[in-house]
Parts: sequence; structure tokens; C-alpha cells
Amino acid sequence: MIQGSMSMGQAGIVSLASMLVVFSVLLLLYVILVVFGKVATRNVGTVAPAVSAGAAGAPAAAPRQDDAELIAVLSAAIAEYERTKCNPFIRNRQDLD
Repeated sequence: MIQGSMSMGQAGIVSLASMLVVFSVLLLLYVILVVFGKVATRNVGTVAPAVSAGAAGAPAAAPRQDDAELIAVLSAAIAEYERTKCNPFIRNRQDLD
């Protein structure tokens, strides 16, 4: 058990001090995130020209292909997965067919 009791003034001071600690840590995290964001965007700007300069001698990109067959295969696979999924409300698997 707690041996002593606090007055309302002391409890208010403890509450304010706790809130000050929490908000100061939140402010510190915000500053760290802003600094990391600035560093990350600065590094992206310096790396991009080096990559584009190296890609200038590379052969031209392949022409854009029609993805209709890929979409059909993926759709069929998803439909089959959904059809064979275990459903606790179906007692007989023949109900699915």
C-alpha cells in the first residue's frame, strides 16, 4: 500500500510533469522523422543522376506487352482457390459443384 497521500497540488504537478515528458518525447520523434526525411530525399536526388547516366548506354526497353493472358491465368487461379477453400458452413463438398 501507499504509505503517504498526495495533496491536489502535488498530484497536479506530477500530472503536468508526466504530460511534459510525453509531449517532449513526441516532439523529439517528430524532429527525428523530419531530419531522416530530409536526408532520404537528399540522397535520392544524388543517386538518380548516376543511375540515369549509366542507363544511357543500355539498350532500349522491350516494347510493352499485352498482359491479358497473365490476367486470365491469375483470375483462374484465384477463382479455383476461392472454390476449394474450406468453408465451415458447407457440410458436403458436392454442394460447391
